[in-house]
Amino acid sequence: MSLSQAASFAVVLALLALAIQRGRVQPFLALTLAAIGFGYAAGMSTSGVGKAFGLGFAQGMNTLGLTVVAAAFMAEIADASGATAWLQRAAAGRARPSLPLALIGLIAGLASTPAAAFAVLGPLRRGIGEDSPRSALVLGLSLSGSHGLLILSPVMLASATILAADWTTTLAFGLPAALVAVATGLLLAQRTSGAAHRVDTAGAMDGESLHAPRRGAFALGITSAALVALLVTQSLGDIASEPLGGGSNREFLIALGRPVVLLLVGVGLLLLLGWHREKGGFSEQGWAGRALAKAAPLVLLIGAAGGLSKIAQETGMAEMNAERLIGFAPSGALALLLPFALAAIVKTLQGSSLVAAITAAGMMMELVGPLGLGDSAGRALAALAIGAGAMSVSHINDGLFWLVGQAARLPAGTTLARFSLATGVQGAVALLLLMAFRLVCH
Repeated sequence: MSLSQAASFAVVLALLALAIQRGRVQPFLALTLAAIGFGYAAGMSTSGVGKAFGLGFAQGMNTLGLTVVAAAFMAEIADASGATAWLQRAAAGRARPSLPLALIGLIAGLASTPAAAFAVLGPLRRGIGEDSPRSALVLGLSLSGSHGLLILSPVMLASATILAADWTTTLAFGLPAALVAVATGLLLAQRTSGAAHRVDTAGAMDGESLHAPRRGAFALGITSAALVALLVTQSLGDIASEPLGGGSNREFLIALGRPVVLLLVGVGLLLLLGWHREKGGFSEQGWAGRALAKAAPLVLLIGAAGGLSKIAQETGMAEMNAERLIGFAPSGALALLLPFALAAIVKTLQGSSLVAAITAAGMMMELVGPLGLGDSAGRALAALAIGAGAMSVSHINDGLFWLVGQAARLPAGTTLARFSLATGVQGAVALLLLMAFRLVCH
């Protein structure tokens, strides 16, 4: 049954990409119909499909939708103040324009989720990356590679904790692997994406706002750094050992990365530091109304992607298909193939990297010894292999996929070819490097 469900999922994915790519079906409608169609094909009842889709839609809106709204507000304020145009002029002619974004993504990958980090960094990316498809791909792939391989990210915290891997050893192996993964993403993005697109902010410079582009750019940079810091702090609050304190202290740290906090801090700090004033800015005709109009389609897509992910989780097909591999027992450095494959299968079929890491690590708990990975280096490398697999092949059931695709202005089929495939290549390259480390250290 699980194999037939996985096959149905693949068919739905192909049909969805084809329908959107040719422009025959609006993306939100196509994704919603795909989620419902897959639910029926997987054998779920009408009530089960409706309940699962509704829960997933609500979770997607709650965890990421409001963050996207916050980012849209910030982008409109940055455009209206001239900050975006100022940053683009400063970046013009730079020899390696994508490198700063790759470095930002490497650091911001420590955030609670790469999708939230991509959203809050969107306004800054449009300035220093000139709002190009390349800049969206570079940032998305850098966040993905870092999040799957650096120890303080939730994905790595989960896998390392469950497998009792030493953090220092995991960091020693994970940092070079993350650097290689980010460099791979940078190379792939540069080879597959087009030229930059400059943002036209002339319409916002109507004399009714205090236009201070340099100050606005400074405010945007500070605000973006502050939001990423909040998301990273939220990740630290999730550490099981509670190094920053438990109880109410831990709840406070986790709350710092909540979407509503990001909205209040992001918009408030940008307005305060940039000292931007626009007549009627909070109205439907001002930056608030413009931002909501632009953000609405993407927010709905994220909700629908959450609905599809929840339906896939309810079927249990991800875990059942992953369990088929448990009997596979490669030896030596090839043993790392198993944790990578377990995480990659779960991630591909149900969409959540954190769930994939937790599930794969739970399956590997009793297998690290028989596979020859019971030593300190082996456990660290197994945890990293899980992280690499958990970030591989981000596609339609993952909010990050839609964020990157919409930012790059690419249809779903093209995003699958350029972003999803690239995340798979990143994972494979990281796995090969981890296997090389195992050969040297064993």
